[in-house]
Amino acid sequence: MIFSTKPVSRPSFRNLIGASSLLAFMAPQMAMAQENTTAVDEIIVTTTRDATSRFDNVGSITTIDAGERANIFPVDLVNRAAGVHINRGSGQEHLSSIRSPILVGGGGAGSFLYLEDGISMRAPAFANINALMDAMPSPTGRVEVTRGPGSALYGSNALHGMINFVSGPIAEHQTSSRIAAGSYGRYALNSEMDRQMDGYAARLGVSITGDEEGYRANQGFEQQKLRLQTQWRRDNTDYSFSLAGMNLNQETAAYIQTADGATREAYEDKSLSKSNPAPDAYRDARAFRSSLRIARTLSDGAKLTLTPYARSNEMEFRMHFLPGTAGTTVENNEHDSIGLLLNYHREGQGVTYDVGIDTDYTQGTLTEFQSGADKLAFGGASLDYAQGLHYDFDVDALVIAPYVHAVWALSDKTDITTGLRVEITSYDYTNNTTDGLQGKLFRPADKTDDFTDVSPKLGLIHKLADNRRLFVNLARAARAPQVTDLYRLRDQSKTGVIANISSVDSETLDSLEIGYRAAYANLSYEAAAFVMQKKNYHFRDGSDYYEADGETRHQGIELEMQWAINDSYALDANVTLAEHEYAFNRNVSGANALESITDGDDMDSAPKTLANARLTHQTSTRLQSALTWHHVGSYFMDASNSEKYDGHDLFDLTLDYTLPSDAVVQLEVQNLLDEDYAKRADKWFGNNRYFPGEGRRFMLSIAKQY
Repeated sequence: MIFSTKPVSRPSFRNLIGASSLLAFMAPQMAMAQENTTAVDEIIVTTTRDATSRFDNVGSITTIDAGERANIFPVDLVNRAAGVHINRGSGQEHLSSIRSPILVGGGGAGSFLYLEDGISMRAPAFANINALMDAMPSPTGRVEVTRGPGSALYGSNALHGMINFVSGPIAEHQTSSRIAAGSYGRYALNSEMDRQMDGYAARLGVSITGDEEGYRANQGFEQQKLRLQTQWRRDNTDYSFSLAGMNLNQETAAYIQTADGATREAYEDKSLSKSNPAPDAYRDARAFRSSLRIARTLSDGAKLTLTPYARSNEMEFRMHFLPGTAGTTVENNEHDSIGLLLNYHREGQGVTYDVGIDTDYTQGTLTEFQSGADKLAFGGASLDYAQGLHYDFDVDALVIAPYVHAVWALSDKTDITTGLRVEITSYDYTNNTTDGLQGKLFRPADKTDDFTDVSPKLGLIHKLADNRRLFVNLARAARAPQVTDLYRLRDQSKTGVIANISSVDSETLDSLEIGYRAAYANLSYEAAAFVMQKKNYHFRDGSDYYEADGETRHQGIELEMQWAINDSYALDANVTLAEHEYAFNRNVSGANALESITDGDDMDSAPKTLANARLTHQTSTRLQSALTWHHVGSYFMDASNSEKYDGHDLFDLTLDYTLPSDAVVQLEVQNLLDEDYAKRADKWFGNNRYFPGEGRRFMLSIAKQY
């Protein structure tokens, strides 16, 4: 494996690293006055798809209570983890970042794995950049966020991180409900009903959310989610069945742009920030998922688990983010999958290991049609997006991935984790329209493509004391290209596109992580430093050029802390200091070539600083208040580092009051100071464009468990 050896050139960043390291060493001194107790053994399931210790996990995982608030936007939950920066655009649309810049297109869809109880919500080759809209957080469950590559049990799309929505245990007889209403006509009903009878446990979950008015013009959505879960046991075999569905109808607001000669940016203009340049934009989506987990305990104590599953997804949306009249393009995509996860788990003398194989077969289709004019002028560029049919293709995809994951006890204090995953991906592509160039678009002829990726893992965790751990994690993650990377191609220059097609290969990311975690009676924290290098990074830039073999470097440090200051106050905080850089040169010329890349340039949409802090005050036995600070540092808006967004700081206030009936009334005020900010800022064909942030807003809810 190859890792970046380039020294950090910015003294300010180096000083921040030093200060953070000092904090990591000072924290034990802060807790010396407290009793040196054994750490609470929090259980996670993401690493091995079964219950394991978070404290003894090799790598960084954050757990988040999914029942603390009205879950209208799952993004709001996930952004509380260190190293995570997910931009919610309009409605349920979003772009993700976990130990990475904000990634778009195939890079954004394929670099993050979104799971529900350990099963991917989307097919490996057909990942959706907005996949969090499918998630249904459980009021009694949690979210596990893995930063960096996961274990050998996970492959495609798990490069920079994973988000796993974990269901809570099914109670004997319990109902959990929350009703919420707030600004812009937003509303939510989230409810779960648990029952147990005659050896069966069942749960019915319902989520109905909406945004009737919208912060911006012609914006709003309605979304419905339903999930049924059942569990039962026969002899020495446990069964768990899940059936889930989602429907979304959304009216979408597009980017706004700063006008030439304007004295302030578009997001700072209240009237402009509430406008919508694409009033006809929309997104309609449906998703269906089903799985059956069969876990059998064998006579020797080992466990054999089989999990067959099926999924179906379809979506139609207007591609409002394309330039000019190309923004009238409508995409229809759908895919249907069946798969099987097979795992054998055994705990032996001095070693615990998992051996398994994952299989996934998917049939998918995509069409793209533009109703606007052929040629257009945009930002000084002359573009030739073809009016009419852009693409119409089918793809059959097969993924087969054997793996082994083992934990070896070298001594009473030291464990070594080893893993190896081999992932074989095959695509059978059929073009249903004419082959070749159409305007600036290229349609490959019928073809098959095969990729084989090997992902080794090596980790160490050392027990310094009952309540302190040191870990080192060395991992390679890899993913085959998304089908849109291979078969939906745009090339501004119309030259070299065929070479670009043949050069597309699997992305690989090599990661080295060193971490330290500790837990005391009133203080727990974790500090992790990472360095990563990615090869074969394929992406579209701000001029819509296609790059097939880019390289990037990533390095940073993350701190997480939970501190019970006294009986009344508690602080939950995290901070991320990171650099994300291009590691290659690309010089382009011509009227439409607006983004040259130089080795060492900062990647666009990559803040160097991220932070969240939540100060909670138990005002009385019934009233609790919390003040939350969200910090996003400045970042460049384009790959040429010519324009910068200044970043922002936001504050939220939450009040929870427990009624005598044990129902909890919650008032949440977001963007308390009514700050003007951009949820996302970038540069597209030479123009600054933004998703404007929402002003001060309120949400009132009442939750009850009975």
